[in-house]
Amino acid sequence: MCKTAVKEVSLYRNGCFVKRRGVAQLANGKQTVVFENIPGSIDPSTVRVALPEGVIGTNIQTEALTAQQKQEVTAEIRKKIARIDKSIEIKNAQIEMLNANADFSAKENVNMNDVVSYIVTLPDHLEKLYDEIEELNEKKKELTKQQQDLQKLTNCFRIRVDITTDKDGKCPVELRYYDRNRWWNPVYEIYTSEEEDKLSIKLKADIYQNSIENWEDVKMTLFTGNPQISGNIPQLYPQYLNFYEPRVYKTSARNAVMGAKVAMQAEMMVEEECEACEDTAEMPVMYDAVSNSRAVAVQNDTMMEYELDGLWTVTNENSTNADLQTTEIPCRYHVVCVPKGDEFGYLAGEVKTADIENILQTEASIYHKGTYLGNVFINADLTKDTYDISLGRDESVRVKREQKKKYTSNVLLKGQKKTEYEYQLKVTSAKNKPCRLTLIDQVPVSQDKTIVVERDNISGGSFDEKNGQVKWDFDLGPSETRTFDLNYSIAWPKDKSLNI
Repeated sequence: MCKTAVKEVSLYRNGCFVKRRGVAQLANGKQTVVFENIPGSIDPSTVRVALPEGVIGTNIQTEALTAQQKQEVTAEIRKKIARIDKSIEIKNAQIEMLNANADFSAKENVNMNDVVSYIVTLPDHLEKLYDEIEELNEKKKELTKQQQDLQKLTNCFRIRVDITTDKDGKCPVELRYYDRNRWWNPVYEIYTSEEEDKLSIKLKADIYQNSIENWEDVKMTLFTGNPQISGNIPQLYPQYLNFYEPRVYKTSARNAVMGAKVAMQAEMMVEEECEACEDTAEMPVMYDAVSNSRAVAVQNDTMMEYELDGLWTVTNENSTNADLQTTEIPCRYHVVCVPKGDEFGYLAGEVKTADIENILQTEASIYHKGTYLGNVFINADLTKDTYDISLGRDESVRVKREQKKKYTSNVLLKGQKKTEYEYQLKVTSAKNKPCRLTLIDQVPVSQDKTIVVERDNISGGSFDEKNGQVKWDFDLGPSETRTFDLNYSIAWPKDKSLNI
């Protein structure tokens, strides 16, 4: 029998490669060395044994306990728990009998001295029984915990190796294998400050392992890859084209309506499921303590590698966090106002999309001047040069969107209806210092050539023809108010209704 402990871990996004070491007492010749309590989540096909030069290891066998053997391991504890349950049952029955005998109303020829004596001694008897039941429950709790620990061990593997050596003595051995049920997740924190036109992106690792043991004083290296994803090169198969002739089914008006209702309900269910998925998305783990860890980042041929400094302890079924790297990138701070969505402004940090392309489609915790503001989802459009990272609502900037005019008239010669819209946007700052501000509104976009949209006045704002977005970028002074006009008109055939 050779005891081993985990000493090195190469941890992937899902799974890890483990090196555990021990010392075997060997005799001259061939013998079988057994390694016990190896986690049951390992891949037996990956088990390897490393030995010193001149020592030969062959015939590696990975064994698991049978169902009957698992029952035998916990049989004695199960008997003890059953005996405790029986004792508790008997003592509860005694309590019921004592309480029942305390009722003397239905008894005849009762001696008053006996009644008094019984009543006086009853509380002591009951208290003693309750104390004994409490002690038994504590013993049962301890035995149940032992049973659970043993059951975990019964799910472990036992590895046998035939080792041949030409001398007696102690021999270092190293057991290597891939374990599926360990992982790490990236956790991003973004630190900002308006005093400097930059922000810091801190990458941390949330490390988790749920083996039967603690990892103590382990050398740890993290990899961004996932060995469980197929490494095969994708294959392209011929895509054949053909004409499609839809079948024509006869159906009643009632069935058509019912079919439409079913389709609508199905669509609603899909939307609800998608929303539920978003709501239950796993959130990044937050830690109160500041980590002093360091990591050496290396871009190897196929993935990113982070070698953590020092030795690490990761306890069973608990998370450990580690700092991997901190990157500083240029940032333009400004307040974004979207009056159709909110009367308050939002502080934002405008960054180059290329600078954050490694953290797309994920959440990040935001800290502004050391204050935690919450989590934001980073979802930049790679086709655009810049992206605004939202830093939360800025209540010191307010914007009011007021409709000044809405007038509909008939254009007789063209057979059209025409509606004119006039809005005034008023932005007010309560800050005691200047700020850069971006104001965003919109003009409707026509998708039909018979619907004509004309911009009349947008107060010098920039206009995006594709999405109808109007944007103003300007500096707003302390306690300053600025107003902007947004005027446009829509004309369409008077015999049709417009969805606006």
